[in-house]
Amino acid sequence: MVTSPGSSSNPEQRRPQEFVDFDGAAEHLGVSPRLVRRLWAERRIAATKIGPRTVRFRIGDLDAYAERQRVEAIR
Repeated sequence: MVTSPGSSSNPEQRRPQEFVDFDGAAEHLGVSPRLVRRLWAERRIAATKIGPRTVRFRIGDLDAYAERQRVEAIR
């Protein structure tokens, strides 16, 4: 996981512009790293590619994805 200097590893205290790797994204969303890789491959989740193999996710983009998946209650 990649974090900013002086930032906390607690997902609740991460800043929206902070970057995390696949494992950090999975931890933040509460899913498996395999699901995060699938969502990235299907381009359903935003990511930043740094170099030929390094992929990072912004916490704000992960939160936006989770919000888009929200289903409102009927009653």
